[in-house]
Amino acid sequence: MNDLLKHRCELFVRNRDIMKENFRWENSMMFPLCASIYTERGLEMHADKIKLCKEIIKTNTGIFSSFKGIPFMALVTLLSLEDYPEKKFSDVLKIHDILRNEFHSSSYLPLSAFIISYISETNDYGRIAKKSKGIYNKMKNEHPFLTSSEDCSYAVLTALSNLNENEAIEEMEKCYHILKSKFFSSNAVQSLSHILALDERNAVDKCNITIDIFDKLKERNCKFGTGIELSVLGLLAITTEDIDTTINEIVEVNEYLSSIKGFGTFGIGKTQRIMYSAILVSQEYQKQFSKHAMNIAAVNSITNLIIAQQAAMTAVIASSAAASSANSN
Repeated sequence: MNDLLKHRCELFVRNRDIMKENFRWENSMMFPLCASIYTERGLEMHADKIKLCKEIIKTNTGIFSSFKGIPFMALVTLLSLEDYPEKKFSDVLKIHDILRNEFHSSSYLPLSAFIISYISETNDYGRIAKKSKGIYNKMKNEHPFLTSSEDCSYAVLTALSNLNENEAIEEMEKCYHILKSKFFSSNAVQSLSHILALDERNAVDKCNITIDIFDKLKERNCKFGTGIELSVLGLLAITTEDIDTTINEIVEVNEYLSSIKGFGTFGIGKTQRIMYSAILVSQEYQKQFSKHAMNIAAVNSITNLIIAQQAAMTAVIASSAAASSANSN
């Protein structure tokens, strides 16, 4: 493992431990996700700032607020990275109200509000909300039984890209039909296709890269989960330049994490561990990708990459929630 990736892994574990030590009564399945949010910035978690932001959200929302659902600690963690968290959360609440005019309440809508606050201008919130609803309705028309509350986040993310509604749906459907014969879960394939649609390459190429990564990981006894976590492979397909190097690095990170308490069989489990291994590898690729981008086309690509990264976070939240539910049964 190269030094940069090793440092990222060590920081990730350290951040997970900070969450574990300071937030014992929160959903522990969210701790690795929270840790990865700080790790992506190259930062060690600031427990006191996170506690402050936890109170900001609690104080400014009702007892049954969707902000206090499954992604609560992920939202708290995102807010804690802000210099002025009270102001940021005030903006997020305004965006959430605008989204509620278009969508039913769900635990995924607050994350969408956060993401819009990062990428969109204030005077564009209403347009993004309406475009999101248009995309969501088209998703629902294509897949009435698959499209659910988590897809509102994907619709919002797609609305933030430079794709128009029809282009987005057409690209999603191309990817969906290529991938559905490979993977069992239609819902997971739909989510994966949402992320791949953000990549400018043709559908066949990016789907083949995704399948190649999946197959080669399986050959290395590092089989990637085929549930909602499958979407993370889409992020890798967008960022990787060398598939074999990517595979080697994911395997190395997985081996490292498997030796750490809490990441083994009696911790988050192999499927989640491999997913986070892929996320840590993709973070390093995203950093390099952004560093070398110098033109307008690249700026558009970076914007779509940021959006794809947030879409992957939606998948991680859904996957962690499913794993948490399974552990409690």
